[in-house]
Amino acid sequence: MKIQKVKGTRDFYPEDMKLHNWILSKWKKVAEKLAYKEFDGPMLENAELWKVKSGDEIPEQMYTLNDKSGRLLAVRPELTPTLARMVAERQKVLKKPIKWFSSPRCWRYENPQSGRLREFWQFNMDALGSDSMSLDAEIILSSIMIMEEFDLDETYFYVRISNRKVIRSILKAIGVEENNLNKISSVIDKKDKLTENDFIEMLKEQKMTDKQVQILLKTLLIDNITNIDKLDIKLDTDGTDGINELKELMHLLELYGVGKYCKMDLSIMRGFDYYTSTIFEVFDKSNKFRAIAGGGRYDDLVSVFEGDRCPGVGYGMGDVVLELFLREHNKIPDLNDNIDFFIALIDDSVMDEAIKITQILRKKYNVEMELIGRKLGKQLSYTDAKKVIIVGKEDLEDNKITLKDMDTGDETKISINDIKDI
Repeated sequence: MKIQKVKGTRDFYPEDMKLHNWILSKWKKVAEKLAYKEFDGPMLENAELWKVKSGDEIPEQMYTLNDKSGRLLAVRPELTPTLARMVAERQKVLKKPIKWFSSPRCWRYENPQSGRLREFWQFNMDALGSDSMSLDAEIILSSIMIMEEFDLDETYFYVRISNRKVIRSILKAIGVEENNLNKISSVIDKKDKLTENDFIEMLKEQKMTDKQVQILLKTLLIDNITNIDKLDIKLDTDGTDGINELKELMHLLELYGVGKYCKMDLSIMRGFDYYTSTIFEVFDKSNKFRAIAGGGRYDDLVSVFEGDRCPGVGYGMGDVVLELFLREHNKIPDLNDNIDFFIALIDDSVMDEAIKITQILRKKYNVEMELIGRKLGKQLSYTDAKKVIIVGKEDLEDNKITLKDMDTGDETKISINDIKDI
């Protein structure tokens, strides 16, 4: 009986695993450069964890099961609520700021499509314990450093930055009712995927007037922090605070030398209910791919899990869309096997000595030995090792082996006694 893999999942053959580990290693390298500490949480959590503060989308996409005690559990669809729960449990003893990262395997039951699967790895980077925009700036900086680590620059991507306080204040200032703010925000979040006519029509379906729509369209066109004061709208205190936060954030990003990547864009909203201030996305400059990364500030999430207020900011970057983006721009290098030596046998009669040589070299190197009795030519065409040691009966009679450089083709006879010093 033929059994196929589950829809929306991937098989990782050795060559795929090399690429996967390469991506994860780049994520970890940047996180550790910025002194973030790695953590993880359980694959299974109480399903309520994601129902408290994740909106409607994620709970609907969760893989759930009832355990033998009848508890409803979920396979994690994301890690941020787990992080908030963990922080709440040890909040009194954790040193601030809390700077953590992780690369968890996650699951969501949604329609598989380009850049999105049901099973995926998502790099998470979070900083908690302060309202300071310095945390937001460092978090955004890290996302840019990761993209640079993959040999990508401002010709390939940019970072769209907004502030939910500002856009919510704008909506309230033009007369949108409090109970309709989330619905309008959700429409704004879809703006990039809609024609202007469809976008306007959806806003009107949420009972926005022609005048309100026109003011909103004009406001969403503001793409420079220096022009934000020109808003001909009286914002409330939250809105003013949000503008000041944006200005400070942009200033800090300029100081970090990454201002060229950053663009204010009031149209991004992010779909999660828990973002309270800064929101941002790492975006494909050609607009071919979905957001490569996205996140924001969540100042109230820890308190949801009965902790004290512990403001934080963070983001997620998925491996699926990132890999597609890297392939599109030919940014995936040749990832050869890390084999230093291959031990080739002229015939099976030298197997005993070949094993001894192999074990000596394995104290210092990654070594593969011929195991299945192939002819020498097939052994040499099989291996990706940089150097091959050929073990033959005639050489062994002189206490020697042949060392072959696979790049140059040069061969050298060396004493077996010198192998440990290669």
